[in-house]
Amino acid sequence: MGRVSRRSAAGLLVGLLTATAALSGCGGDQGDGPVTLRFVWWGNEDRAEVTRAAVEEFQRRNPDIRVETEYSGYDAYFQKLSTQVAGGAGPDLLQLDRATLGEYAGRNVLAELDEYAGGPLRLDRIPADLLEGGKVDGKQYAVAAGATTQVLVFDPTHFEAVGAEVPTAPGEKWTWAEFAEAVGKVGAAGTVAGTTDFGWAIDWFEVWLRQHDKQLYTPEGELGFTAEDLTGYWEMIGAMRAGKGVSAAEVTTKMDGSVQNSGIVTGQSASEIGYDSTATGYFGAFGPNLRLAPVPSDVAESGMAALPPVSFAVARRSEHREAAVELLDFLLNDPEAGRLLGASRGVPPNEDVRAQVCAGSTEASKAVCDYEQAQQDKIGPAFGAWPTGSSAVKRDFQRTYDDVIFNRVGVAEAAARVVQDAETSLGS
Repeated sequence: MGRVSRRSAAGLLVGLLTATAALSGCGGDQGDGPVTLRFVWWGNEDRAEVTRAAVEEFQRRNPDIRVETEYSGYDAYFQKLSTQVAGGAGPDLLQLDRATLGEYAGRNVLAELDEYAGGPLRLDRIPADLLEGGKVDGKQYAVAAGATTQVLVFDPTHFEAVGAEVPTAPGEKWTWAEFAEAVGKVGAAGTVAGTTDFGWAIDWFEVWLRQHDKQLYTPEGELGFTAEDLTGYWEMIGAMRAGKGVSAAEVTTKMDGSVQNSGIVTGQSASEIGYDSTATGYFGAFGPNLRLAPVPSDVAESGMAALPPVSFAVARRSEHREAAVELLDFLLNDPEAGRLLGASRGVPPNEDVRAQVCAGSTEASKAVCDYEQAQQDKIGPAFGAWPTGSSAVKRDFQRTYDDVIFNRVGVAEAAARVVQDAETSLGS
């Protein structure tokens, strides 16, 4: 998840991918000699280090396949990727998320993976819900690189100092009112905000909608919420901001989903809602004194779900598609790859590899495995892929929230604008 600049970036993505569709050839391995693959992803240095280690192991076992790797932050990644694929110089194996998979598949950038399933690409030990997240119009264009769910990462020191309890044990939960009280106590102490303002990210609004028996998008790809829904959500967070429970606007506007800009890592908040697939990055940047807790809910439905944090896809124009599929299969299913990758993209998608990794995990990876085990009764099935146009909706959502927190527009007007812009983006 990341912050991307503005609506113009969405237009650039669509334009570049449209150009790519015209250029897209069939691809396929050329010749029988050594091949070179390009594998790209976004993420922090923690993710890069373990991914490179897994790639090195793959190359050791496959000396005729050389893999060049690249990684960057979310914004820079998609800006570069869009330009590269439009110019015919895209990677062979790439990383996508729920907001971008539909666009890339819809513009004919990705190879269909169904023809490889059951052969060079083993999918039988990956849960159906995770596989569903990589499908567009019933076709498998990507495969989950892991499994993740929503989480509150927190520094217990600040909460203990004000006598605020945070539920972490199996079966424990808390309401939004209890959460607001806890973060308000931390904020009132004056050292840091109780939590990083989470109103900027549409991902957490999706959780809140699920708790209210609604959804972000319908199965038909249309908007699943109203302006009134969003108004109520942002007003709830606004009440926390007034009580210093959430971060100030000057801090919130810098949020982009990266660990390095995180409010908790930069010492400006005591907690932060995120995905547990980023927990290893939090631990690496902050230190071991972090804990994981469930997202608040006022009802039995937690709104939390088993989701693909990111997915891997093979480029349709790759000249070495079979080799790229071989690398993909290795990253998903090989026990040693699982050990090296740990929980850098959530727990491994392959259930056998996941059991092995969690049984031998330590430190941050163990924290993620323990959290998923403790919250298993609250984690529901995946929400499903986001439709084409959702990347623009995600950007507009955050841009409009900036206007709200800096008092440039009222909440109700801002929510109406989000809905209007979203309907336009989804209909384009």
